[in-house]
Amino acid sequence: MENSIWDALLPVVREEVDELIRSGRRLHAVKLIREAHPGPRPQLSDAVEVMSERAAELRC
Repeated sequence: MENSIWDALLPVVREEVDELIRSGRRLHAVKLIREAHPGPRPQLSDAVEVMSERAAELRC
């Protein structure tokens, strides 16, 4: 997945986001993406987009 927000997250955070998505906790995944981002906090809509793209890749 090519996304600057996703790419900026640490691998351990990406794994946790994937697990949250797989377990159906998408809202928590969005929250984690926003809180764990090392730069300025991404907009809610951007974090939702990242989560949706990742869910599509995981086919969840």
